[in-house]
Amino acid sequence: METLVHERDQFMASSLLRVASEHNSVVAVVGRAHVNGIKKNWKQPVSIEDLMEIPGDGSMFTVKRIVSLVGIAVAGTAIVTGIVLAGRR
Repeated sequence: METLVHERDQFMASSLLRVASEHNSVVAVVGRAHVNGIKKNWKQPVSIEDLMEIPGDGSMFTVKRIVSLVGIAVAGTAIVTGIVLAGRR
């Protein structure tokens, strides 16, 4: 959620503000879900460099973690399904 919405709102607000400072008028078409976030971040200091940085290994969603969680979910589903099927015999 942080990257998909909030960081994108910050990036769009910063980009629109930069363009607006260079031109007399600006028109931007954005998704409805981003309007309040852009308003909130308007004229707020935003570090574009920080937004463009890819999170390191401390990220909550590493490939290794996602694969292991999927494996656990599949194994758990197989066990529960096996128990349910065994109980129906």
